[in-house]
Amino acid sequence: MIRLLAALVPDADRGRFRTFVALVVVGTVVRAASCVVLVPIVRELFGDQPSDAWPWVGALTALTVAGWVVDLRASRTGFAVGAGLMESLLVRLADRLREVPLGWLTPERTTAAQRTLTSVGPEVFSGMSNMITPVTVATLLPYAIGVLLLAVSWPIGLAALVCAPLLQAARAGSDRLQRGADARFTEAAEDVDQRVVEFARTQPVLRGAGRAGAEGSALDDALVRQRGATLGLLGWSIPGRVLFSIASQATLLVLALTTVGRWRAGDLGVPEAIAVFVVIVRYLEPFTELADLAPAVETLRATLRRTIDLVEAPPLPRPERPEPLPAGPVSVELADVRFEAGGRAILDGVSFVAPAGATTAIVGPSGAGKTTALSLIARFHDVDGGSVRIGGRDVRDVDPDALLDQLGIVFQDVYLFDGTIRDNVRQGRPGATDAEVDAAAVRARVDEIVARLPDGWDTRVGEGGAALSGGERQRVSLARALLKDAPVLLLDEATSAIDSENEAAVLAALTDGSDAPAGADGAGRTVVIVAHRERTIAHADHVVFVEDGRVIEAGARDELLALGGRFASYWDDRRAAARWTL
Repeated sequence: MIRLLAALVPDADRGRFRTFVALVVVGTVVRAASCVVLVPIVRELFGDQPSDAWPWVGALTALTVAGWVVDLRASRTGFAVGAGLMESLLVRLADRLREVPLGWLTPERTTAAQRTLTSVGPEVFSGMSNMITPVTVATLLPYAIGVLLLAVSWPIGLAALVCAPLLQAARAGSDRLQRGADARFTEAAEDVDQRVVEFARTQPVLRGAGRAGAEGSALDDALVRQRGATLGLLGWSIPGRVLFSIASQATLLVLALTTVGRWRAGDLGVPEAIAVFVVIVRYLEPFTELADLAPAVETLRATLRRTIDLVEAPPLPRPERPEPLPAGPVSVELADVRFEAGGRAILDGVSFVAPAGATTAIVGPSGAGKTTALSLIARFHDVDGGSVRIGGRDVRDVDPDALLDQLGIVFQDVYLFDGTIRDNVRQGRPGATDAEVDAAAVRARVDEIVARLPDGWDTRVGEGGAALSGGERQRVSLARALLKDAPVLLLDEATSAIDSENEAAVLAALTDGSDAPAGADGAGRTVVIVAHRERTIAHADHVVFVEDGRVIEAGARDELLALGGRFASYWDDRRAAARWTL
């Protein structure tokens, strides 16, 4: 645990951290000396000159005072290091999350990151200020007592030094048996938590299917697994306790027999032997304390491992000499792009150009790789082959922050922050005036939403935008993109939940170029849009049809329709679907 914490301590605090550990070790030695000094005190008190005990009593007093001073200094130092570590870790984790490729954030890593961000601060602070000292003392105190007992009776001291690692090995074995069961229980409990949330959110679907109850659902299966894990947790704790109990009793027997043997040999008097038995009890106490601390230590250790994994996550490579993107409308080009995920080729040799200032629709069946193409343009991932270029610059040669500054991105699954509607629109450009926010909102038809809500602009959208409908969330996110006014706009089914009348108005606002970025020459922004709906595709100047990770056709919409190929067939299917009635 100390090694894991040391790996996270910032360079500026490493000196204080080493001082803290040294103070804890010194405090442990002082505790051991305070314990063993009892033997000469008892020996002199029951000897011929009881007054000879006073120097030893003075030594005990001095050791007690020294222990208080060292513990106080260690506590203050640990508190300071813990506070600094807590603050620096949260900053480092936030910075690293901003730097890692989004492809690295798998669902499992995202869950781990969420748990880390919510727990690492308090747990690390508590570990530094409240955990390291008792764990270190409990680990080292038996050895310190054993070394000091060598001066009282070397066979007893030697027996204590030999038994200490054996007891710790038994303790570690017991913990290892428990740790596996703990991991299975934690995994099962987390699965139940996720399934409960899923069960609540999908109630409309479940009730529509006549399956509103938990029986037979994923939640029911998760609860069954949790019950099994709970029984395993209880079952595996028994062998560990038996193992440690046997080791403890054997150690006590060895030390007791060694002490009695030295008394019979005349090396120890009766008072000294009794005092040694008291020291033996103190020798065994730390192992019980370690058992009590084990759950908290394991929790902290797991948090530290997750934290280190996140802190050491590979950042998105940054160019040594970043190239600036050209001003004005820019083209977007994918050249022989290849990208794999999960051992499967998502894009395989994809090449197309989205002309500057035009609207390009990426069209194709589900799973064709359309959203992946947008993610590569935004450099959420790096390509496995080929290149992605914006304005003729390879995105890998552009500073990632500068690249994102030039992109407006709206995905189908919109996330809104738990604030007001105005706050969420302003996220597109925090320095925008209220008039600019209002103008972007009007173009995205957010003003209609505001007009019918009692609190208007001050309406809180709830976590993730839960207080708004899907179409309303999309309009707010589109207003955010319009306010940012970036030269390149990436849309992934961004109007899928908006009704046809508002969709037409919003698409016109996004693609008509009337609010083109400053410095644009003629045409407005470059729009790349993933689309399924006929109305969305109709706004495109250029169409790229993708299937099975390859570009099948590309060109002007009317030209592709005239060819009568794969896109024409897809277009006819979309138009026919739009006329379906029930």
